[in-house]
Amino acid sequence: MGMENDAMLDFLRDDRRFADLFNGGLFDGECVVVASELQEAGENYTQYRDESNDVQKKHKRKQRKPSVTRTRDIKKRLKSGAELRILAVEEQSIVDYTMPWRCMNYDALEYGRQVRNRQRENESIVPYESEKERLCRFRKTDRLSPVYTVCLYHGAEIWDGARSLQEMIEFGSDNEKTMWEQKFSDYRMQLICVNELRDFTKFTTELKELFGIMAFRRDKQGMKRFLEEHDEYKRLNGETARAIGAVMGVSTFMENDERFKTKGGYDMCQAIKEMWMDGWNDGVNEGISQGISQGISRGVNLSALVFRTINSGFTDNWQIAELCECTVDDVVEIRTVFGI
Repeated sequence: MGMENDAMLDFLRDDRRFADLFNGGLFDGECVVVASELQEAGENYTQYRDESNDVQKKHKRKQRKPSVTRTRDIKKRLKSGAELRILAVEEQSIVDYTMPWRCMNYDALEYGRQVRNRQRENESIVPYESEKERLCRFRKTDRLSPVYTVCLYHGAEIWDGARSLQEMIEFGSDNEKTMWEQKFSDYRMQLICVNELRDFTKFTTELKELFGIMAFRRDKQGMKRFLEEHDEYKRLNGETARAIGAVMGVSTFMENDERFKTKGGYDMCQAIKEMWMDGWNDGVNEGISQGISQGISRGVNLSALVFRTINSGFTDNWQIAELCECTVDDVVEIRTVFGI
């Protein structure tokens, strides 16, 4: 698991943010999940291999051997009065084309765990009401707690994978498809794609700042305008700043975050600006070492050349345009966009 995934999981383990993800992502901002009602839950499931046949199962349970352990990313119990719900998050930084099946499998494992626990409890209490209950060791009145799994996708690419089990299924020819598809029991995945979110005000915790800036990972001009309009990124708390630094790849911040600490918090605006400057300078230096004309042909962008020329002491737009072999309008646009 990479730095981005680790940072996202650490950030979401906080009960406030975990609840906010469900409230903002699934319930349109309504406070349905209360953070104080969340409890930690085990994240592992063990699938068993039973070598006995169905008739012998109840007599040979000791032959059951562990087969494989499945681990959820985050799982919590929501205990509200007498009601219990299981909430879980599976996070993805890349598209997984098997994700609906994976989430369904995790849910099935959780229900299986609940069934086995109830069966063990039933064997220690009063006799069963009927032979049917005794055979399955599950009473007619027994009920399971519902499971809600959210897949949080925070990658930069568009999610082009299936969003339900049905989308992974081949139903056959056109003549047969409709008939079989109508009888199919689908499983629809609860998918939250950060790059599809448009209204970040539905989130009330620091998820608003984290998700908000992630929407501009591939749009520097958009990010520049966004940061200019949101002063809160100049005074982030340490946890949020470090999470943003990790998921956005802000190396200047991750290498020395204390350098960006102010009285009000951490200034991520400055960290991102310096990251851009470092990237421009690296590209320009490579181009200059081979000659400016060769550097351009190798992909050193015009913005970097203009930035380096200004850093060298040139301020007149006409002179900068001549040295960079571009138009004055190009220079004006670059200086306006990047504030140089």
